[in-house]
Amino acid sequence: MEEAKGKGNEAVKAGDFAQALDHYKQAIAIAVADPARADDLAALHSNCSFAHLKLGQLIEALDEAIKSVHANSKWSKAHFRCGEVYFAMRDYARAEEAYAQAAQLSPADETIGRKLRLTREAVNGNFYFRQLLAGRDFCLNPGNIIETQIFNAGAQMQNYVYLVGDAKTREAVVVDPAWDVKGIKAFADAEHIKLVGAVATHYHFDHTGGPPPPPFDRLMIKLPGVRQLAVEDNLPIYVNKHDAGTIKTKNEVPAQSIVELDDLSTVMVGSVKLEFIHTPGHTPGSQCIRINRAPAEDILISGDTLFISSCGRLDLPDCSVEAMYTSLQKKLASLPDSTRVYPGHNYGGPSTSIANEKKHGFLRPMSEREWLQQHRL
Repeated sequence: MEEAKGKGNEAVKAGDFAQALDHYKQAIAIAVADPARADDLAALHSNCSFAHLKLGQLIEALDEAIKSVHANSKWSKAHFRCGEVYFAMRDYARAEEAYAQAAQLSPADETIGRKLRLTREAVNGNFYFRQLLAGRDFCLNPGNIIETQIFNAGAQMQNYVYLVGDAKTREAVVVDPAWDVKGIKAFADAEHIKLVGAVATHYHFDHTGGPPPPPFDRLMIKLPGVRQLAVEDNLPIYVNKHDAGTIKTKNEVPAQSIVELDDLSTVMVGSVKLEFIHTPGHTPGSQCIRINRAPAEDILISGDTLFISSCGRLDLPDCSVEAMYTSLQKKLASLPDSTRVYPGHNYGGPSTSIANEKKHGFLRPMSEREWLQQHRL
């Protein structure tokens, strides 16, 4: 039995799940015939469930997971395996029950706890939202010297990347993917999220990848970003039409991958609607993403338009002090005070609110003349 099980494990490592199933079933036949091997059945059925799941054979995977529970109902992994199959079936209520049973048996297991939280999120609503920070959630574990330089620069820039989508369908778009596309995709994979598009809040390299300006040009490389998602993953790249040309040329994104957006354009991700607000100033095509979550508070992903108590730089090429005034005072200041604002960089914290920025930040009421006097360079 051990020989057959070992061969099954080797086949799993090689990615040959069909071959693994053959070996595991041979091991099960031996264990069934030998009463002394009864305790091995739970693990073998669990392994079969895993292999079936990898092959997309959900009914068979569930059958094996249930057999694993029957073989040893006190083993947390058997219940976890049931949870994995139910989650893949999008039967989140049953997945929650299975993960909860596994967590009760192994309360310190972080993987079980994380899967239980993901499932409860799907049970309780359809909105999926993650704020990822460079140096904390991605730009980790570089594989070579070049990646070390890139990841260090990304952590220095304190970029936020967002995953936004539908918790039930497990679909999401990634907002401002740069620096470490592999790491961002790995985070999504770990949460069973399928990326269905990428959004650029504006064209700057630290939000889209591509060739960096000084002082980062000393790296002599192009940063990973939207191009990789367009070319390697065939994802649409959603950009405001005024930044689309720059992203096409500087990032070498194929024209057919670019989806040009206007002010108040909308994109559906599963059942979640994203509304795009054109907020020029930092760049001509800067845009914010609004998600109406009534009766819960709305969410605004503000890119580099609005930070906590400040706004994006206005001393760079293509910046416009006048346009930024209109974007802040006429557009963003008109949003509900309760709107939770998530910026493009960790400059002072992970989020703020429209109300707070009206009181302490750059949404404070002021005339255009006052604004120009303060910001004319």
